Amino acid sequence: MGATLQALVRLAERSGRAFVGWLRRLFLPGESAAENALFLILILVGAAVRLLYLDEVPQGLNQDEASAGYDAWALAERGIDRHGYRYPVHLVAWGSGQSALYAYLSMPFIKLLGLNLLSIRLPQAVLGVAVLFVMYAIGRRLAGRGFALCTLFVLAISPWHIMMSRWGLEANLLPAVLLVGFALLLRGLRDPRWMAPAFLLLGLALYAYGTAYVFVPLFTLGVLAYGIRHRLADLRHWGLGLALMALVALPIGLFLLVNHLGLPAIETPLFSIPLYTGAPRYVMVSTLFANDPVGQIAHNAWRTFEILAVEGHDGTYYNALPAFGYFYNLGGLGVTLAGAGFLLRDLARGRRPQCMLVLLWLATGLLVSVVVAPNINRMNALFLPLLLCAAYGLHRTFPYIHGWGATAWPKIRGEGSFSRGRLRTTASILCIAALVYLTLSFAAFTRHYFSTWGTELSFIGHPSYAEALTHAIRHADPDDTIYLPNGVHYTIPLFYDPPDPALYLKTVEFAGTNFDFARPRSFGRYRFGIDSSAATSGSAFVIDNRKLPAFPTSDFIVTKFDKYSALLRRR
Repeated sequence: MGATLQALVRLAERSGRAFVGWLRRLFLPGESAAENALFLILILVGAAVRLLYLDEVPQGLNQDEASAGYDAWALAERGIDRHGYRYPVHLVAWGSGQSALYAYLSMPFIKLLGLNLLSIRLPQAVLGVAVLFVMYAIGRRLAGRGFALCTLFVLAISPWHIMMSRWGLEANLLPAVLLVGFALLLRGLRDPRWMAPAFLLLGLALYAYGTAYVFVPLFTLGVLAYGIRHRLADLRHWGLGLALMALVALPIGLFLLVNHLGLPAIETPLFSIPLYTGAPRYVMVSTLFANDPVGQIAHNAWRTFEILAVEGHDGTYYNALPAFGYFYNLGGLGVTLAGAGFLLRDLARGRRPQCMLVLLWLATGLLVSVVVAPNINRMNALFLPLLLCAAYGLHRTFPYIHGWGATAWPKIRGEGSFSRGRLRTTASILCIAALVYLTLSFAAFTRHYFSTWGTELSFIGHPSYAEALTHAIRHADPDDTIYLPNGVHYTIPLFYDPPDPALYLKTVEFAGTNFDFARPRSFGRYRFGIDSSAATSGSAFVIDNRKLPAFPTSDFIVTKFDKYSALLRRR
């Protein structure tokens, strides 16, 4: 008994030392105190702008957040979504589909915190912080510690990544899954045992967002070509990885087959493959199904160019702010193009061949962006390699700063090549200017995002609508019907007052039988649309404040919020 206890103590000590060592490597990865301090500052700043005020900024509730949130709650509580499918591989959602992986990741948070804005956004925010560590690790593996700090810097301050990390859109999950898969892939090129989990993650990306249906096969073929070209691919490890990837992809392949051919849904005790009630979303946005695919591809290519190189945003305020774009507009674009140029030159000289995979990722992302109707969240597979290019631009010019006084100036004075010295000096000035520009732009973006933008703009579920709705829920009699405006999506009351999915299925009434985007007339105690009959006889309402004059205040107890009010009939 004593020997067993001693063995357990030794095991605990070894485990504790291993854990402490892992924490040190994670949070103090540098070789000097200055490097570790810079790493921790960037991590803390990046985490702060992704986590602080998460349930307040962006304000309001997006309809897709509400849809995935309710389905995640229903799956966590009852094991079925709102269409009655048991653990579906893809959500039917509105009728045209919504990727399911984010809903499944949200389930533990919802079980712990309940269904609210924080629980539905926290998974994406936590992943946004975790990706900072992954990006740093990728930078170290590609080009060393200096490049790793540059990659961490550009990702930590990226407006695109900050904004996408702060709300629960399922599409925003794809970049994180791809980045982790890419990190495992880079490690697998040195140690083939990591190829299996790398391909497994790429297969899992198919459940994150529909654009992965195109991205993953093309990128995988490119990786295979790279492995064969450099004699890295082997049947044992690469073959096992591809087999696992195919196994993971099989349910999503069956899902595409069922919905493309209109076959019956497949239900098993463990999962189900649903049949949409309307046209699949991937058909609506893909040029592969367009009447004029060539013309549509040309249009998408031009629109992609406009978003990336001209406008910096797609016109949707929740994806990018026009004043800052996805990476600080022209200044960020200049750094990115410089980095891409350095990267191509170094590859042509045979340096850092693994960086070819960054360009492969970028090229595949660009190809995907022209076969779907482009906006930032549909194009999100290409922004991380763009940020890697931007980091490479800083990385390749930054060393000149160290030699500015000792090397460049003597050559300018005549002791060496004047042109080379001037080039080094110019590179140093441009690098310092880029760092100052990006840092000041980040400060301005943060100030604007957490003040003006956060208070003046909101998603469709304005905060005052939620306040009025929850007030009506708390104070109306349990048997009262609550009448809601027609223009607010039905997923908002589903989110704030989640019914048992079986009760929802039993009571919901739709305007038709086939729909791409569902518009229920009613479910449970809720009715959508307030006509004269409802206004005369109804007991509880949530209305736009502009329509208050239509309701006599003598008949109602009116609780007014910013843009909406809760009305309860006096008894």
